[in-house]
Amino acid sequence: MANVSASNNSIKKKHLSQSRNHENNETSRVDDKVNDRKQYWKQQHCSEYILSTLKAANRALNYLDFGNRYNYGTLRNEMSKLIYQEKVLALPSECPKRFILPQWAHRPEYTCVQRNDKRGTVGRFDFLSYLERLGWDSPLSVHNLKMSFPVYQLRWQGSGWEYWKRSKSYSRTFNLSYTVTVQCFDTGSVLVSIRCSSRPFPLDVNGLLALSNLLGEVRYALHAPCVPEPMTWSVVHWHLNRDSEELMGGGLDVHLTFRDMFDDAAQFYYKRELKKIRAEVSQSPKRSIQEVFENILNRDNADKGGKLKC
Repeated sequence: MANVSASNNSIKKKHLSQSRNHENNETSRVDDKVNDRKQYWKQQHCSEYILSTLKAANRALNYLDFGNRYNYGTLRNEMSKLIYQEKVLALPSECPKRFILPQWAHRPEYTCVQRNDKRGTVGRFDFLSYLERLGWDSPLSVHNLKMSFPVYQLRWQGSGWEYWKRSKSYSRTFNLSYTVTVQCFDTGSVLVSIRCSSRPFPLDVNGLLALSNLLGEVRYALHAPCVPEPMTWSVVHWHLNRDSEELMGGGLDVHLTFRDMFDDAAQFYYKRELKKIRAEVSQSPKRSIQEVFENILNRDNADKGGKLKC
């Protein structure tokens, strides 16, 4: 009888132990689900935090700029996901690495950025992005601009044009508010060159207005119905620059050039006429004047708290 009682107690204990283990397993599963859900929402909040912080800053940011709300590991993991999803772009060849929103890639200061995708990243050295760290207060500006537009015939030229056999083009220089050289090629394209190294156009409303007025002068000087509206002209090339403050007593007569494997180059030199150190990058935007103006104005509106157009 005692053996039967002991056996029943043993069975009861075994069932009780199994029941407790089952309850513990169920509790563990619930806890795991709760933790997974918490982790999921934490990651979602981190991604939203990264995107909202970038939008608010309206400039490239590195990990330190995001503060201590999330640890570095969480930020890095979520940033990698956002880059993979093409919601964020990483500026190549930078240390510490900085990040921007994709719609900013057209901005002059980020024009060397290549889009990240599943096939990998093409690395260009974004020379101009470093100008933001120089501490110079002068705005980004452009000089030595080259713009082009097509024409259907060249009979409108009249007198004063000189034919250059080597380039197969007619050329003429106009002394307007800036000195402008116009070349008309046998192919039917016209190239407008503005050499204004000592009087660059700032990339702001005033600079755009001055450039727009100059292009109006050029169109009026050409005085031909086949010349299209200047806003449709394409920006073939320009030098994008930022200047230091004026140096008292002059500066070093220095000229440094840096070049990457894509043949993009940056130059740092002393601009004697202005008594300033200049950092500049040669670029080929290949966009219409109107597109360039809209991109710059959208950037400035975002800087003032306006809505940035994608």
